[in-house]
Amino acid sequence: MRLSILHLITRMDGGGSAVNTILSAIGQQLAGHRVTLACGPSEESQMTGSESEQLGERLRAFEAAGGEYVVIPALLRSPGWSDLRAYTQIRRLVARGFDVIHTHTSKAGAVGRMAASRSSAAVIVHTPHGHIFHGYFGWFMTAAFITIERRLARKCDALVALTAAERDDHLALGIGRSSQWRMIPSGVDVDTLARQVDTWRAQHGDVHRWDRYSWDAVSVGRLTAIKGMDRLLRAWAELCKTRPDARLALVGDGEDRPMLEGMCRDMGITSNVHFAGWSDPVPYLASARSFALLSHNEGMGRAVVEAFAAGLPCVVADVCGLRELVTSDCGVVLDAGDPAEVARALQTQWPDAMAATCRKRAQAYSLQKMLDDLLRLYETLHEKRTGHAA
Repeated sequence: MRLSILHLITRMDGGGSAVNTILSAIGQQLAGHRVTLACGPSEESQMTGSESEQLGERLRAFEAAGGEYVVIPALLRSPGWSDLRAYTQIRRLVARGFDVIHTHTSKAGAVGRMAASRSSAAVIVHTPHGHIFHGYFGWFMTAAFITIERRLARKCDALVALTAAERDDHLALGIGRSSQWRMIPSGVDVDTLARQVDTWRAQHGDVHRWDRYSWDAVSVGRLTAIKGMDRLLRAWAELCKTRPDARLALVGDGEDRPMLEGMCRDMGITSNVHFAGWSDPVPYLASARSFALLSHNEGMGRAVVEAFAAGLPCVVADVCGLRELVTSDCGVVLDAGDPAEVARALQTQWPDAMAATCRKRAQAYSLQKMLDDLLRLYETLHEKRTGHAA
């Protein structure tokens, strides 16, 4: 029996939650299920041209496999009266009938679960992809969101955390029961990325040797406040005091780019930092000495897994998903607010064996494992609800 599956997410862009969702949709459609992917208008993400192109390629692959892509016009990121229209629009979609309704991220998770709870036949699964309880809003709004999440959790058959730390954070706030939570890390096509990195290195003379590389560090992600790129630049300015030739590559784009470029000018490190935009990350990962991600909040950190697949040790902030992802044998977890500490970590003399250790670590977060775990969860819940095996 094929399952009919609805994935609902607030917006589609180059962020980790969107990539996770569309890769899940593609994989499930290719596995023979009937998949609908619904989201709010992607224009709200203010994507760059290259980011939009990458998203377009994935959406074309999904539709070519037979998947259905639906835009919910009123599903916007910011709270407002549009939420009532979004609820109505999602209710119409849900009324078509699905075996599984899987909501993703905060806004789509809230409106989507309220709409989906009217469908007694569907299994309801929600993945927060991190949470908005730290680093986003003031205490009043945060308290309101926690109250809402506690109530919405009761409408779910299962809640999916990307890491154990994310699950534990929610449980500590009274969101969901321990029996509801499943841990399914965000899947990355680590084997393909590793092959691409190896091919690039073979073509360019294996510049990844620790004593011969193009970039002292690389970071990949949207240039937004939550990603902490300003903290990385302050640490880089500190590092450049003793290493005036040090080079950092930032792969990604976003609304904070002008501010970050201004910081580089003010700190005198313009020549030490390269803003790559939404470029192919493979050449940067293949020719870097290490990877850095100093986010204020992170559900898991797909970019870190990609760095592991390239054999790069990672220097990361001590926050939810990252502290679990990066172990002492494949990088450093630290206080990202201390520029001197970050600068010291980025100059670590990594042992030669660390590249192989990082690649082995990446295998625990493979795309196929995520797809297998999600489908196993769907089938188990569907059988429990209907009494029939999927």
